Amino acid sequence: MSQRQFNVAPNNAHYQGAYGAAALEWRRLGALDKSRNILTLLGARVPQICSVLEVGCGTGAVLARLVAAGLGREHVGVDLTDPDEHRDASATGLDLRAYDGVTLPFDDRQFDLVFASHVLEHVLDERSFLSELRRVSGHVVYVEVPCESNFYTTREAMQRSLNIGHINSYTPDAFALTLATSGLLVKDFRVFDHSFAVHAFQTPVVKAWMKMVLRQGLLAINERFAEKIFTYHAGAVCAAGDSR
Repeated sequence: MSQRQFNVAPNNAHYQGAYGAAALEWRRLGALDKSRNILTLLGARVPQICSVLEVGCGTGAVLARLVAAGLGREHVGVDLTDPDEHRDASATGLDLRAYDGVTLPFDDRQFDLVFASHVLEHVLDERSFLSELRRVSGHVVYVEVPCESNFYTTREAMQRSLNIGHINSYTPDAFALTLATSGLLVKDFRVFDHSFAVHAFQTPVVKAWMKMVLRQGLLAINERFAEKIFTYHAGAVCAAGDSR
């Protein structure tokens, strides 16, 4: 076998069926970070948001956190798989649905905020996906991805990401380029690190604390250098609707 050969399973098969306790806890912790990042970048736009659509809602935990934070009054989530197969306990009562992964079953500009957090890296046709987000948003699109391409990215690391459905890999600049070439106008962009709770998941506390201090310290001192060393998350608020 060629050294450049990857073991490619059916795309996103990792997410089919019910989740175990550890997987649900990981997604719950991740939802805390993702919702925090969204609210941080939305900033003063938060009071303008009435209707919210999450594309790639998974367990519904991120949407539930945004509801708890008071963002919006109408909340809908869609996912390629049926969210009821692994719905988070906090997502009770939310309107979560399966969709075909291609065409969002909503009218043009139906939602004030449309967001996809850690979804784009799983998508076969990134720009068509982003165009659909843009189509159904009347105000704001938020997208967040892990930036897994850096100086230390190895073939083995890429295979591990592929095993959990990551078929696209980004740097912050490559992510911004993808957004721009999809017709989205980036208004705010930020590189985020994990919270301590995520760093400490199944990791000794002291090691997690040291890792977080190093990563966040380097990010604060020199973001451009830090993103070449570590995997961070990049989030972007993009204009949609009349501001396009």
